[in-house]
Parts: sequence; structure tokens; C-alpha cells
Amino acid sequence: MGVAVIGLGGILYFQLRRPERTAAIRGQEIAWRLGCFACHGPEGTGGIANPGSLENIVPAWDIGADVIYHETEDEIREWILYGVSQRFLAVSEETAGGEEEPEPLVPMPAYEGLLSSQELDDLVAYFQAVSWYEPEMPENAYEGKKIAARTGCFGCHGPGGHGGVPNPGSFKGFIPPWDGRDFGKLVRNEEELREWILDGTISRLEANPLARYFLKNQKTPMPAYREHLSKEDVDKIVAYIQWLRRG
Repeated sequence: MGVAVIGLGGILYFQLRRPERTAAIRGQEIAWRLGCFACHGPEGTGGIANPGSLENIVPAWDIGADVIYHETEDEIREWILYGVSQRFLAVSEETAGGEEEPEPLVPMPAYEGLLSSQELDDLVAYFQAVSWYEPEMPENAYEGKKIAARTGCFGCHGPGGHGGVPNPGSFKGFIPPWDGRDFGKLVRNEEELREWILDGTISRLEANPLARYFLKNQKTPMPAYREHLSKEDVDKIVAYIQWLRRG
């Protein structure tokens, strides 16, 4: 009985320490598996030369560089499934004025039949995280996202706060994405979120010996931005994180 309890406790402990895999994190793995980064650049933030294409380059996904190719989420899905969107095809034909356009040397592959509906959703979630495709974001949240990018937050918390990087010595061994359950367990309310941003820690965690042990031993601690961000900056970052976690 004692051995069984110990075994169950061990399983529970390792389950608690298993990092969360959000849709965007899964989508990043799918993009790597499909070879997307070979053409769109590391993590989708670059692109290789592509003679014959619209801009003679495979478009990067990040920070608006791809907006001319899609206007809606449905168009993103069309590009993934069919290698082009119907709107883009129509605009290209109209621009050509009946003349034959040069074929791009590196055409966009069509992945229809290779992805489940869940995998497609995850890939779209990662694309949206990298591309900043957020058409209904309030202005203060959008400003907060820009401040977070400028401050370097996405280097650790992933594109747009949707991912994360390994963090040896921390409880989960991974820096949590802002939109996941793990972050909600770490930072429970707005007061703690502000404390976390300003001081790089939370008094509740510091008062807990086990939490304090992991905070002390993690290799990538949360920076303290008290001397680097204004109150207005913090307000906007908080607004963005709250918007991101709205679901």
C-alpha cells in the first residue's frame, strides 16, 4: 500500500511539473515538421529569395510583413490547405491584365490531406502569434503588445506571449506562455501580475519555501522592470496580457 501511494505521488508530482502545450506551441512544432521554416525563415521570421514571386522573396510571417497575402483567418487557412487564397489569386489575375505571370521558383505547398482539423487550428494559432494578426485587439492592448516586444518579453514568453523557452531549474523547466493555464497558476490576479512585472517576483511565492527554492534555482529568472517601465507602460502590458487571456 505504501509503495503504491509513493508511486501515485511520484506520478502526480511529475504531472504537475509537466509544462503546458498550448495551441501555438503545438502549431510551432507542426510548422517545423512540415518544413515551413525552410522557406519562411527561423520560426517564420525570415524568408528565402523566390524569383518570379510578387516580391521576389518568400514572405516572413512576423510583424505585418505578410498582410498583403491575407485579410481574414479563412484566407490563412486557404494558403495552408491549397497553397494560395482565392482572393489573392483573383487580385493577381486582375493585376496581370490577362498576361501570363511568371511562376514563383518556390511555390507555396498545399497541405490539404496532411493535417487534421486540430493540427490546422494549431498551425493557424502559431501563425497568428508570429504575424501579429489580431484584428479585434483594443488599442491599449495593442500598444501593450508593442511595448512588450520592445522590452524583450517575447524572447522568453514566445511570439506575442504565446510560447516559451526551456528554463532549467524552474518548477516546470519551461517559461510559461501568457495565454495558458500555467501562467494563471503562477500569477493569480492583476495585483500579482504588476508585482511580477515590476519586481520580477511575487511576495506570495517568496513566502513559500518550495516556490522560493525553484525561483532561486531557475537559470532564467524573470527580470524586474521597475526602473525601466512607466506606470502607463505597465498598464498597457497588463491590458494586453488580460486581453490575451480573455478566453
